[in-house]
Amino acid sequence: MSTATTHDKNSVMDRLKWETRPAHDRIESVPFSMMMQEGRLPRARFAAKLACWLTVHGALEAAVAQSDDAACAAVWVDSMARTSHLRHDLCCHGDMDMPAAAATATLRIVKWLSGLADTDPRALLGCLYVLEGSKLGGTILRKCLDDAYGCGPDALSYFWASGTSPMPDFKAFKERMEAALTTDEERDRVVAAASGMFEHLTDVLEGLLEGLDSAAAVEPEPVGEGKCPFGHG
Repeated sequence: MSTATTHDKNSVMDRLKWETRPAHDRIESVPFSMMMQEGRLPRARFAAKLACWLTVHGALEAAVAQSDDAACAAVWVDSMARTSHLRHDLCCHGDMDMPAAAATATLRIVKWLSGLADTDPRALLGCLYVLEGSKLGGTILRKCLDDAYGCGPDALSYFWASGTSPMPDFKAFKERMEAALTTDEERDRVVAAASGMFEHLTDVLEGLLEGLDSAAAVEPEPVGEGKCPFGHG
């Protein structure tokens, strides 16, 4: 019997991992992250990616941190915020080359997050899961990006936000999520929002490829747990 059929359906984190798989596979299929790993991404386009992620993080972090929802308050801790890291890194990478498609897709995420904050703030925790999990995948990008841009860890603070290993922080996040989300109905909403977040971020990455030659990117091979650039196995 496959692992996918034996996960704990009472665990929101198990559900998030397995039920977002189609959306996760789609974002992995976009060559943008592979171009970063191969050192083929122009630095100005990398800066544009940081700018898009800053906008998304800023909108989501503010929405969760300021929410009156009890689950949001139980899961959020201020040390999860990464907007300051992104602002710092942007200052280190010079001019950005922002395609219109990427900017438009990013603004769509902000509008969507605003709608969730107004109508279903608890669902925002699914979006938070996507960004928290990316810390795990970010560990494999550190050396690639340092090699590509010769910038050193100080200019990649976003990828070092949890220090040498993000696993202790992610474990604590998982425990808070499990304690805060206890009904099937709210888990359904959180899982749906996580899938939506993957889909929206995929649109941003595809927009960031505009005008670039991605055809020579090496076809990504299946990777083990924690090796995906988006950190969700």
